[in-house]
Amino acid sequence: MKSIFTRINLIIIALLFSSLSVFSQEIEITGTVTDEYGSPIPGANIVVVGKKTGAQTDFNGNYTITANIGQELKCSYLGMKPSTKKIENKNPINFKLVEDLLNLDEVIVTGTSGISTKKQLGSAISTLSADDLSESKAVVSIGEALQGQIAGAQISRNSGNPSGGVSIKLRGASTLVGSSDPLYIIDGVITNNSSSALINLGGYTQNRLVDINPDDIERIEVLKGAAAAAIYGSRASNGVVQIFTKRGKVGEPRITYSTSFNVNNLRKALPYNDAQLKWDGDVAVPATRYNYQDYIFNTAYGFENSLNINGGTEKTKYSFSASQYKNDGIVRNTDFDRKTLRIRLDQELYDWVSISAGSFVSFNKSTDMPNGTNYGPITSLIFADNLNNPEPDEFGNYPNIGWMANPYEAIDRVDATTTNFRSISDIQLKLTPFEGFRFNYTLGYDHSNSEGLIYIPNGFNTKVNGLSQKATISSDMLNSDINLSYQFDISDDLKSTTGAGYSYQYEERQIFGVTNNLVSAIDGVIVTDPASAASGVDYRTQASFWGGYLQQSFGYKDKLFLTLAGRLDGASTFGVDERQQFYPKVSSSYAISDEDFWVNALGDTFDSFKLRAAWGQAGNLTALDPFQIYTNYNSSVYNGNIGFIPSTTQGNSNLKPERQTEMEFGFDTSMFDNRLSIEFSYYSQEVQDLLVNRPLSPSTGFDQQFANVANMTNKGFEILLKGTPIRGENLNWTITSTFSRNKNNVTDVEGFRQGLGMFGTSVAQDGEAIGVFYGTFFARDTNGEILLTPDGKVQKALGHYEGNTPVQDYDANGQPTGTTLRKIIGDPNPDFVASITNEFKYKNFGFRFQWDISQGNDVMSWDKRMGYLFAGGKATADELNGIIPKGNSIANFGIFESFIEDGSYIKLREVALTYNLKLNKNYIKNVKFTLSGTNLISIDNYYGFDPEVNTQGQTNGVTGQDMANVPIPAVYKFGVIFNF
Repeated sequence: MKSIFTRINLIIIALLFSSLSVFSQEIEITGTVTDEYGSPIPGANIVVVGKKTGAQTDFNGNYTITANIGQELKCSYLGMKPSTKKIENKNPINFKLVEDLLNLDEVIVTGTSGISTKKQLGSAISTLSADDLSESKAVVSIGEALQGQIAGAQISRNSGNPSGGVSIKLRGASTLVGSSDPLYIIDGVITNNSSSALINLGGYTQNRLVDINPDDIERIEVLKGAAAAAIYGSRASNGVVQIFTKRGKVGEPRITYSTSFNVNNLRKALPYNDAQLKWDGDVAVPATRYNYQDYIFNTAYGFENSLNINGGTEKTKYSFSASQYKNDGIVRNTDFDRKTLRIRLDQELYDWVSISAGSFVSFNKSTDMPNGTNYGPITSLIFADNLNNPEPDEFGNYPNIGWMANPYEAIDRVDATTTNFRSISDIQLKLTPFEGFRFNYTLGYDHSNSEGLIYIPNGFNTKVNGLSQKATISSDMLNSDINLSYQFDISDDLKSTTGAGYSYQYEERQIFGVTNNLVSAIDGVIVTDPASAASGVDYRTQASFWGGYLQQSFGYKDKLFLTLAGRLDGASTFGVDERQQFYPKVSSSYAISDEDFWVNALGDTFDSFKLRAAWGQAGNLTALDPFQIYTNYNSSVYNGNIGFIPSTTQGNSNLKPERQTEMEFGFDTSMFDNRLSIEFSYYSQEVQDLLVNRPLSPSTGFDQQFANVANMTNKGFEILLKGTPIRGENLNWTITSTFSRNKNNVTDVEGFRQGLGMFGTSVAQDGEAIGVFYGTFFARDTNGEILLTPDGKVQKALGHYEGNTPVQDYDANGQPTGTTLRKIIGDPNPDFVASITNEFKYKNFGFRFQWDISQGNDVMSWDKRMGYLFAGGKATADELNGIIPKGNSIANFGIFESFIEDGSYIKLREVALTYNLKLNKNYIKNVKFTLSGTNLISIDNYYGFDPEVNTQGQTNGVTGQDMANVPIPAVYKFGVIFNF
């Protein structure tokens, strides 16, 4: 009997070992990934669940991967619901993915080394893939590509220069000084997006985002609220934009080469005096007038070439790209030329150790015109009398047309260039020594060197002795980040993720500049000689930022999530007592659609429904430049001796950082078999201790001092709608729409009102929005009608003030009397911004068009004001033609309300047609043709070139100002993309 049992045991053991060997047998698995209509999905990710083993589908949707029988394969693709299948002893394993408008399973990086899905987050985070950025768009920078893509973001171009900067505000303004642009992080490296004026170009500046090639981007994550961005602490009060560049993927080398050609035109000319008349006393007599815009602006051309190569094995992956972008500006003799190189290597050293290193290099040069100065061509356009023929004579001599530069001479003889070199490098170490634990270390370095040169030759009409100005800025940013996370299951239903980290950042800038107002009489010899310099600058700034965070997240049954976090930060830019700051955060989300009662009652209508709420704080330790808490001294020579005198700004060591507190509620839902999705967020934000450079009494010996003298609130809501009215095998129609409304209010302003810039017309006033326009206004009678002078002209309001409220006074004849009155006369902040994008796909054809909308914002048009005063303006033409009384335009010149314009617009941002020629050859997969137009139509009532404008660039308190700005061009682009 014993021998029988022994035999049975041996048989059982043999069977067990046999089954185990089968279970652990490693096999090669093949398959195809398609959408619900059977079309292949290239670039889909296939991973072995719980392992690092992965693969990616080729152009035909095919994949090959090695795994063990009994394991699970997970297939995912952005915009599609992931699918998981168990591996059995059979091939192939095919996946059919269906569309997912909400992307709740999408992996999000929110500052920790652990990963989260969109489903777990309590804050609204916008994600954009490379496809969302539209390969057909004619854009030079990342900011332009984001226009109309993000709910809650106000994105506008500052000018139409070929290297023009872009301003981005997430959920309204958050500071009075400096920029409201968010913090930019590229592949984990905090980067420089400063907007510094190297030379005097009349207010125009570049920002450093223009250095980056948009084609290099794989995806972008935008963290809009304080709760979402709190993990970044001291630098995140304006929000965070995380940019992830393209990386290598498993498989044979994939080569993409794209080339394009574009044509740029002036979309709308500035109104000017086209009456072929002039005044002879009070009589209009025939005269010849010239349209200077015919020479200032021209049809411009550009091209772009881009190459991307990536591939690799499961252990080693690589990515390389190179590009050149060359575009001429619509202002004659302006252009922008950018060349970039990027390389990324990902290496798995062991199963638990991997390393990644990347480097990006950009070199660009722009040629600009100093508009906004008295030697700029557009300045001449708005200031000069166009009775004068500006063309040079047969000897090349340019006529003097008055106190303003001859626009022909400015274009032909002024040389203004900016050259930039930029490099961003990083090395990243990732460790997973045991299950659930992650360790990430990132060392990043961002270096930029910029040189500006403006040269006006000797003999120039409005600069007889010429001008030579040269400036350089060298910037270095180093950041070192350590992040750890540990994920484990407390029980079958309750999961925990703990994250912690520490970061250190160091910044150094060196600035040198010299201006020479006496240049050589030998034309073409460009030398800025310090020996004869009229002025100069030479200084260095240093700043460091440090901080650590702790974050704890819990997930219950993969449907209820709670996150708690705190960060302690410090900055050298503030005094010892204020430089350490703590920023807490709490957020929660609830996928209520996973509950049985919801599925039974509403499951047929709602595919998913997620509630979320968040509260958090973030800071602005970067609002101040280094050493601004101190009284700085400048060297001076007195009676032959060198000494030091204080600057006009008094130091204040008691300054504290601005602090933003925000509460957010919202929901995400998809309905009707993923035909419609809605993402809604309401937020209430308070910014305390706003920094303002307030004026001081002359008795102090200083002119101004930075102080925490105001608070600010932003309240609003944002909606993102996505719908697919038609979804079929051959025809698809997708609609994406965003709507954002924000109400800004500045409170507790010391002295009730503080000037922010542009000759005191942009102010912060208690109870008003940031940057409202302040100035003189029309006199009106008691019925509110404009009150004219006895000879029929408009006039300023006069009277007295009761507290801070202007009150009009009238004499016995009912005419204004008293002191000149001023009040709030306009608001540059829109009531709402929105966008609507329609995209159609029919077989291999694609068609899309995008409308961007801004409503309720005002623009202060200094171009219009100059048109009232100077004879080249349209107002003089109206007087000469008898449309308005002579002298009426001069009366308008002194009334600031007269040049407040409605800045609302509905703009056709893009229209594009594409055709994808599928070849499926061994050497080439497909060729894609694109034909597009950008900024072709603007529906508005604006006087000037374009209501989408800001002369002061990225500055936050001064917006909606328009003076001698380069208009945004209409751009037509034809491109071809080859995939090998």
